[in-house]
Amino acid sequence: MAHETEVSNGEQRRPRFPRVVEPLLDPELGLLIRLVNGDGENRSHFGVSLNIPGGVIYGQVISRDAYAQEWEAALRDLPGAGAESLARLPKLINQVMEEQHEENETDPLPRWVHLRDATFLTGAANQTMHYGLWRGRLADIVGWSLSIPS
Repeated sequence: MAHETEVSNGEQRRPRFPRVVEPLLDPELGLLIRLVNGDGENRSHFGVSLNIPGGVIYGQVISRDAYAQEWEAALRDLPGAGAESLARLPKLINQVMEEQHEENETDPLPRWVHLRDATFLTGAANQTMHYGLWRGRLADIVGWSLSIPS
């Protein structure tokens, strides 16, 4: 948050509320993700490596809708009586997101990236973690490449 002073009639005053300064998101990565999110058939994806705090994660970028569908299937496969109830969560979240998107006149860049078949590499030796699905904030990405390590 930035606490800047306002100048009015030659007098400096503190603002009533602090201003929230959002981190800059990489516009190119955001546009690529928006293109994938715009694929109504959820067939688009691309490989990417993302530098995030703690290491590098790489996998296939998929749309928000594809992520929700796969998340729903994974929740449905959980053991226990509550799995079916949990599986409704992704659809409910998508409904809320769509309502908010309709209320918002501008079409901002996405703030989240969704990966399928993700691998997280840390700086420690032999420390890799594998995820069927992974979701992260674009604001936490400090670098990226349209390639996957071999």
